[in-house]
Amino acid sequence: MRKRIRLLSIILEILIGGALIICGETNVLDNYWSGLGTSLVMVGAVFLFRYIRYHVDEEYQENVDVAREDERNKFLRMKAWSWAGYLSVIGGLVVSIILKGVGLSKYGAIVSIMSYAQLLLYWVSYMIVRKKY
Repeated sequence: MRKRIRLLSIILEILIGGALIICGETNVLDNYWSGLGTSLVMVGAVFLFRYIRYHVDEEYQENVDVAREDERNKFLRMKAWSWAGYLSVIGGLVVSIILKGVGLSKYGAIVSIMSYAQLLLYWVSYMIVRKKY
């Protein structure tokens, strides 16, 4: 059942991307949506290739399963996420100060609010995880 849902989501992603490309090329939507559609089709094609390879090649399937369940890889993934979060918040706050300094206060405020929202999301997630574990 889970395999079928994953395959359907990949196919749906490719179809939505194709529809966005068609709408962008026929000027129903602007070029932004056509570019987004192209990205969706490309990512969907890569996911479809990986899905097919996973279900056809047993050696590849075993390597993927081991890599997914390996404790070191889990630790590295979590560490990378934490660094990405820290750098995102710090970068956002630096950008908001720069925008304020060059006279773009409204944009600086938006970036600042987004950084604070990330910090709030981190705090809420921390509280939930702390109670769970």
